[in-house]
Order: sequence, then C-alpha cells, then structure tokens
Amino acid sequence: MTVEVIDAGVLRLLRDLEQLSLIRLSPFKKPQGAQKLSQRFAGALHMSDERYAAFQTSMQKGRDEWKRPIS
Repeated sequence: MTVEVIDAGVLRLLRDLEQLSLIRLSPFKKPQGAQKLSQRFAGALHMSDERYAAFQTSMQKGRDEWKRPIS
C-alpha cells in the first residue's frame, strides 16, 4: 500500500500511530525487478512478419497524416 501525504499534520498523525504500535511505517523501495515498458512488452503482439510490416506501414501513414497542415 502506498499513501501520499498531502498535509504535514497527517505525517505527524501517522508517526503517532506508529509510536502506539498501531501501524508500521517503512520507506518506499522501488522493486528491483522493474523493467522498462518497452522491454516488458517487446514482441507482445505475436504477429507474422507480413502482418507486422502492414501494421508498421499503417502506423507510419497515421503519423504522416498528423504532420500535414490542416486547411
């Protein structure tokens, strides 16, 4: 569970609860096995080479449409 403290008074309240042994506060640790999303989802589409090439062509066509001026 992660709690974002908005007000300093809440942090004081949390520390008081910890002193009463009602909760335990521990520093946030980033998971060691964290991966970049590009690494995590690489190859996730499971497409044939032909479908992948068609997909890439379609994506590039869409990007090119955004680049042209609207009149």
